[in-house]
Amino acid sequence: MSIGRPYQNPNGDTQCDAKGILGDYVIRKTADHTWIAIQLFGAVGSIAATALTPEAAFEQAENHYSAKNQKRLKMTLEIEGVETFDLELTLNEALKLVSEGYTSGFDRNDTGRYQFSITAIN
Repeated sequence: MSIGRPYQNPNGDTQCDAKGILGDYVIRKTADHTWIAIQLFGAVGSIAATALTPEAAFEQAENHYSAKNQKRLKMTLEIEGVETFDLELTLNEALKLVSEGYTSGFDRNDTGRYQFSITAIN
């Protein structure tokens, strides 16, 4: 587990990168001078903790996502499309909904469709 030095990202926000037991985090300073730890899942992130220091936010996030507190999840996803580009678009739309906290969803149009559901498995 390690936390890097704070730096200014291209948007002008102060942040630092961290590696935890369960993956990578970005720890970002907010407008009210608290720090949020965002656990990264590929291109998708999930806010795991808010604290007064980057170290405290990281520690809270690691505790939140630790194996003893974390339920394992299973996602079932079905996508269809006319072209591979359609598959990519529908996959991205489903991932967007997951990143926004939805546990199920579906949509269809003339060139593709998707449906997904997320369930706890333990």
